[in-house]
Amino acid sequence: MKVSNNTINSPLRGSRSEALDKKGKTPHATENARAQAGDRVELSVNLREVEKLTETVASMPSTNSEKIESIKSRIADGTYNVSGLDVAEKMLRSMGIEVPDGEEK
Repeated sequence: MKVSNNTINSPLRGSRSEALDKKGKTPHATENARAQAGDRVELSVNLREVEKLTETVASMPSTNSEKIESIKSRIADGTYNVSGLDVAEKMLRSMGIEVPDGEEK
């Protein structure tokens, strides 16, 4: 017994073409309509609001500018020292891991 794609797909092909003919569309007509319509981009109101807020935040001055300048000057002077233990504790806390206070440093 020989089975070919034409034997299997022929009923499906007929059904598809009949359905498209009933709608008055052919696959080529649909593709042509899409090509003629061209590409369009529509931005939602929410996206515009987000972009506006992003621009507003970017234009605002830094609230930590005094602290940043203080640290920069101490780094330049060589007087800025950071405890490795303090850094490790803050890293663990930022990950939600409880670190007991008052441990020896």
